[in-house]
Amino acid sequence: MKIALFISRKNPLSVDCCVEIINLLGAVNDVSIDEGYKKYFSKDILSKLSFFDSSKKIDKNYDFLFSIGGDGTILRSITFIKDSGIPILGINTGRLGFLTGLQKESLKHGLKLLKNNDYRIVKRSTISVSSENNNIDFGENPYALNEITIHRKDTTSLLNISCEIDNMYHTDYWADGLIISTPTGSTGYSLSNGGPIVAPESGIIILNPISPHNINMRPFLIQDTSSIKIEVKEEDYSLSLDSRIYSVDKKSILLLKKSDFSINTIEFAKDNFFKKLRDRLFWGQDMRNNKTIK
Repeated sequence: MKIALFISRKNPLSVDCCVEIINLLGAVNDVSIDEGYKKYFSKDILSKLSFFDSSKKIDKNYDFLFSIGGDGTILRSITFIKDSGIPILGINTGRLGFLTGLQKESLKHGLKLLKNNDYRIVKRSTISVSSENNNIDFGENPYALNEITIHRKDTTSLLNISCEIDNMYHTDYWADGLIISTPTGSTGYSLSNGGPIVAPESGIIILNPISPHNINMRPFLIQDTSSIKIEVKEEDYSLSLDSRIYSVDKKSILLLKKSDFSINTIEFAKDNFFKKLRDRLFWGQDMRNNKTIK
């Protein structure tokens, strides 16, 4: 197998986990790390590796990318995974890890399942954004796996966010901002803002206002085939694509839609989405729920 490793450099556990993976995979596999990580590893480890550049689109010839860290590490990886279709195995050395498919404690077993093709691919949609008057440079990554979010900038005033869906007027949100989330992002910022939890492969987009002035403004689900047009009146604002932030002029008109590619992540049967919800959110921890889940 040809495998690329991508780590969270802020977490020493990720570096240690990476070394363990390199030793477990041995010489029978072609293993690469981002060349910017060389300083974190000994010469002995580096002699076993090849290298890739995460500032450029990754070569499609890789069989897998191992993202070692947490959900944030996976979000960072999509800027070079792009539309390559390379499956991502998230190995959790962080906290919640909704996107990760494997806990570091189960590393040996997970690699065995991977070798035996005992896994499934979860296709996760992404949202792309452009500006109608082409006055914003989003570079080569105008898309998000979790969410695209409009935030207040340099003001304590509410934003007036006018929204159209499929060329039909939807509403004006008076709020601190607006989260436009994928199903994957439903367990992220949108969840913290009171949004619904949605299974990863559901064909929807969530519109979730941040602290709306009118309490009857609730999260709204639309089909992911819909196009969204947004104009923020009166104030400049910030726009985030996952963790990447842009300053936007109030004269800009945003166009959002589902991207024409998905991000492929690996899921093992014993660490599926529903188990993650039970484990991470402590669902079912009630004496009346005496079922044993195998």
